[in-house]
Parts: sequence; C-alpha cells; structure tokens
Amino acid sequence: FFRTLFFSHMVPKMLSLLLLALLVAPCEANVFTNGLVYLPIYLGIATIANIYFTYRAFKAFQAGYVAEAAGMVILMLSGVAWCVPCFIQCIGTAIQGEFWGWGGSETVGCDVMGYYSAFATYSSQMATVLMAFITYALVFTTVPRWTLVVAAGVALFVVAAVVALLPLVGVGEYVKYEGFCYIDYRNVPQCILWLVIMVPCVLAVLGMYVTVYRKDRIMTQPLVRKGLLGLWFVFFCGWVLGVPLIVIGLANCNFPSGLNLTSAILGHGMNLVNPILYGWLWYNWFIRDRSMGAYPAMFAYPMDLLGQGMDYPVWDPTSKLPYTHPTPTYNPAFGPQA
Repeated sequence: FFRTLFFSHMVPKMLSLLLLALLVAPCEANVFTNGLVYLPIYLGIATIANIYFTYRAFKAFQAGYVAEAAGMVILMLSGVAWCVPCFIQCIGTAIQGEFWGWGGSETVGCDVMGYYSAFATYSSQMATVLMAFITYALVFTTVPRWTLVVAAGVALFVVAAVVALLPLVGVGEYVKYEGFCYIDYRNVPQCILWLVIMVPCVLAVLGMYVTVYRKDRIMTQPLVRKGLLGLWFVFFCGWVLGVPLIVIGLANCNFPSGLNLTSAILGHGMNLVNPILYGWLWYNWFIRDRSMGAYPAMFAYPMDLLGQGMDYPVWDPTSKLPYTHPTPTYNPAFGPQA
C-alpha cells in the first residue's frame, strides 16, 4: 500500500508542482535573479528522495531491523531539516520579491535560514557518524539496541539545536552569502564549533569504514568494500569547503567569488545524495542481502521491541556476507559462538 501510494500519487503530484514552478517568472528583484530560481526545484526533488528514504526505513522496520531503521530515519530527518524549510522559504522569496521570513523581515528571514541550515549541517554530520557506527557494529560486534540508537539521535539533534542557536543569542550572527545565509566565517567561536563537530565526524566515519574495509570477510565483497569508502568520500566532499572558508574568513580576506555558493551546493547535495547512498546502496548491502542470508526459518520474527535483546548461538561459516547471519537485532556478527 505504501509503495502504491508513494509512486502512484505522491511523486506525480510533487513533480507536477515542481514543473509548474518552472513556468512562474521570478520577481524582478530578488535572490533568484542570479539563477537560483531553480533551487526550489532541486529542493523539491530532494524532498521526494527523502520520502523514498523514509519508505526504505519503513521496509527495514517491517523486516525487524529496528535499530537500522532508526538510524536511517535519523539521517533522513537531518536532511529534511534543511531541504523542506529551504524549499518553503525559496518559494516565498520568489513570490514576495525579498528575502522572505516570518513577519516579512529580511533580517528575520536570514536568521531563520541560518538557523535551520546550521542545525541541519551539524545533525547531518553526526547522523552520518551514527550510520557508520551501526555499520561497524554489524560487522564486528552486535547490532546496537534500537533504544540506544534513538537516544543517540535525540542527543545529536539537541546538540545541533543548541549550537545552531548561539548566533541568535549573541555569539556572532548569521550572514548572507551569495543568496543564502549561514554561519559567520569571521566569528571565532562559530568557526571553532563548526570545526569541533565537522572534523571529528569526518575522521570517525573514515576510521570506522576503513576498519570495516580491512575486515577479512569483507574481502569477498569488493563492491561493499569500495562502496563504503565511496560513502565516506561523498561525505567528505559535502563539507570540506567549510575549512578554506573558515581560514579565509578568520584571516579577514575576501572570499573568492562562487566559493560560498559552491560550498552551499555541496552541503545541500547531501540532502539528495544520502537517500540514494543509504536508502538504496547501504540498504541493499546491510538490510536486503542480510535478509536473504542463511537460516531464514530460524528467525521468522526476531524483533524485540521491549529492548530485552535476543542472542542466537549459530554462525554460517560458508556465508559470503560481510556479517555472520541475517538476524536483525542483538546477534553476534563475528566468529562462531560457543
């Protein structure tokens, strides 16, 4: 039913709305006169991609992979936190002819965009670490309890919300760059906080995926091995331009033309890329293929929503999967069990 609703009703209607938006001429003087009129089209498509991501998470939940589904939903929400409000604000700006925000104030509109952009940045980076940890746990230890994954998700959203709030309470301000608002790259506390979150997240994802890459059982799955490193490389590319922007800003130099816009495009690109990478590739590798593994009859319904955990002392030594067997939760994924 959900698949029929998604592909037969929701997607065609949203695509029709986006195509009609192409026929609407932008106002004579607004932020879209520099070619950004197509940004809401992209954001609408990214929103559709995240709906698909939600569908895949729902399928994982149905199959009993609750912790994995929770991680996917957390990553999806971090993307939706950017693309949906930005889609609404971009449409409002195109219609109103100024930087649209609550009360029609351009300053308020900039603060609104800066807040949800920073919030989505921080939460997306930390949510990617959570997905990398779930992947690492699948290969080396046990799938974490779904309650712990949800708790980690709540915690990272709280941290992101608090850090993103600081420019609104006097720690610098949100600044407008080439048609959008983001953190002030000339403000030391904001830059330090951005780096304190971004750098450890990038290194943590790299460390966990490289460790999985070197796992002997992964050697039989070259696509998964290279794919995990590809996930990290895309993640790195999405946020790396923030580093030179901070260096240039703190040096009080002029930003090269287009650098801020390129950084924004790459960051926004994660809203569309993550649903593809984790909703399709990662799902196929660590959910679908796992469900097709050995001993399916023994684990017809192993989901434990009460958080008690279920251990199974079996191991398939002939499996070529990068984990031991297909049980969804709390199962040893490394070596034969006594």
